[in-house]
Amino acid sequence: MNAIFKRRSVREFLPKAVEPEKIERILRAAFQAPSAHNRQPWEFLVVTGKDDLKAVAGMSPWAKLCAAAPALIACCANLKRGDPGYGDPNIKMTEEALWEQDLSAATQNALLQICDEGLGGVWLGWYPAKERVDSFKAYFKLPEHIVPVTLIALGYPAKEGQSKDRFDPARVHYEKW
Repeated sequence: MNAIFKRRSVREFLPKAVEPEKIERILRAAFQAPSAHNRQPWEFLVVTGKDDLKAVAGMSPWAKLCAAAPALIACCANLKRGDPGYGDPNIKMTEEALWEQDLSAATQNALLQICDEGLGGVWLGWYPAKERVDSFKAYFKLPEHIVPVTLIALGYPAKEGQSKDRFDPARVHYEKW
């Protein structure tokens, strides 16, 4: 899979809209991610409105680039699907919840498809930073059981970049440490 080795974080975008069919293919790729117990706890919010992107840019110092991004995909966890204890006082929350890992896999799938579409994107960690989560939930009026886990700012890259070979055999261990 060439996209794995070609993908890089892109933080500067051309002022060109991302076609809806490309966004749909990116979302389809995210939906193909593996998930614990096949719960598939993801929900996605696609944001393309300039005012909304500017609002997100103000929610975190690391999100400033969202103001100039043509699109944003918020990868959200639906706790009703992802946490077996959600809403049940007799079950300890997060006892078997692996939704953070599930959403990370979906985010990576989306980033690989973004690369395959000739676009660029960057993963913005959102959860578990309470202030970021709460401000995003309030602004977009997310239901209580929906948690924004990662955001992906995306668009056409403003400049050509090079990916790096990150393989380090010194950090690979076989059989024993």
